[in-house]
Amino acid sequence: MDLNSLSKSDVPAAEVGNPNPHPYYPSADLSSTHQKVEHDLQHSGPGIASFIICLVSIIGYAAIFISIIMKSSSLVNENSELLSQSSQFIMLLGLTVIILAALNVIGVVIGIIGLSIRKRRKVFGIIGTIVNGVIILLFMLLITTFLVNAGTL
Repeated sequence: MDLNSLSKSDVPAAEVGNPNPHPYYPSADLSSTHQKVEHDLQHSGPGIASFIICLVSIIGYAAIFISIIMKSSSLVNENSELLSQSSQFIMLLGLTVIILAALNVIGVVIGIIGLSIRKRRKVFGIIGTIVNGVIILLFMLLITTFLVNAGTL
């Protein structure tokens, strides 16, 4: 019987060139090739985009917070009433917060897309989705708290 006349399914594993002579006992070499394949995977592009969006939004929220702290003394007069010049600043802050919240929603969607891509690393997609989701939840909590307390003002 010639080895060339047999199909690959008919040839025992030891004859084909398997370095493991025992087919029922896996060798340690197979796990190292699995680890090499795992390290060769590329990061998903949408996952990286979601992570970058979360970083941009965190920097944006920090800039808004710092600008509110710096401008807070000039927005209110001695009777704790808002000045007429402060309405433009408050409108700009509100618009910026809405834009950043929309950016977080886009970041969550892109992060979920990055998580659904097969054979790619999902680290940035997980981080971006979680951080953007937490920011959205905090934003919703802030709005809910404000609406609940708006009746007492």
